[in-house]
Amino acid sequence: MRADTLKPPRGLEAARPNPRDATLEWAAGRLIREERLLPGGAPVLVGVSGGPDSMALLHFLSARGAREGLPAAEVRVGHVNHGLRGAESDADEAFVRARCAEWGIPFESASVDPGARRRARRESPEEAARALRYGALREMAEQAGCARVAVAHTADDQAETILFRLVRGSGLRGLAGMRATGRAHGVTLIRPLLTTTREMVLRYLERHGIAYRSDATNDTIGPSRNFLRHEILPRLSERLNSSLRETLLREGRLFVEADDYLEGRARRAFPRVLLAREPGKISLDAARLRLYPKLLQRYLLRSALRELLGQVVDLSSAHVEALLLLVGAPSGTQADIPSGVRARRERGNVLGLVRSREPRGPDPQSKA
Repeated sequence: MRADTLKPPRGLEAARPNPRDATLEWAAGRLIREERLLPGGAPVLVGVSGGPDSMALLHFLSARGAREGLPAAEVRVGHVNHGLRGAESDADEAFVRARCAEWGIPFESASVDPGARRRARRESPEEAARALRYGALREMAEQAGCARVAVAHTADDQAETILFRLVRGSGLRGLAGMRATGRAHGVTLIRPLLTTTREMVLRYLERHGIAYRSDATNDTIGPSRNFLRHEILPRLSERLNSSLRETLLREGRLFVEADDYLEGRARRAFPRVLLAREPGKISLDAARLRLYPKLLQRYLLRSALRELLGQVVDLSSAHVEALLLLVGAPSGTQADIPSGVRARRERGNVLGLVRSREPRGPDPQSKA
């Protein structure tokens, strides 16, 4: 069924799920409870583009609040108009605004110009749009008094992210995929649909008669992620593994467990290798670093970058290996890595990490 032939929403009073087919409600509700994504019924800003995933998320969270006796104002909407599709982008904003008015949900919007940022910083269109989108959502969340922003990444997005990061070479942490709670560009994100499949989303929309917008650019294979989605994943599923999505998700959960364990060990060991911390610079004891297994050294180096930049850094495994080589390199050896960091092997077994410019943020394809 096409989006523009769906009946208009019947209102939040019709959102109580049918137990026989409430698969999205079951998956998202379970994840919210297990990961405590919405503690204490605190207000949350929902990032809504108007597409099927975000419309399903908005309707579900609004209906959930109504069922649990929370006022509709506890859910607010933030829409970012990138202006990349001209009149279509404006129509997306008008659509989301109208649905929020119909459902009684506070609506905020922001317009951004990825082209200007891209020219100024030499970023890809996706990277520029992503940075501006999260920056706008952060500002809207702060103005609305919301500590968290809900985004509509699904299990299909998770599987694509894991495979993309495997191809790109992002190491163990990258293979863990997205987390139900995370941060990007200063925004605390929650992903209630991360265990919900795209099929569940579409069934939910049809069951509740929820209209949505379609973005034709998602069907092109120009962007790397679209190429992976439309060309690579279907071929792998057809030729090698008909349950590829489920396999990727299962492997991702194993990587999460390994990543959490190593992150915990690195957190406890980090004070032992830290020599000095000052604005814009971290100094590490290279001799002590070499006492740890190389796998743990990689996590300690990531910890140092997080301390330096104040955010989780999404690096490829090649960049982490460049840092690792410096641990045993001669004095004077240096390397530049993404996020505006210069690493230098200094005298006296010191490895210095210096923030040389403003970080550009996580890789745009990480979909973090």
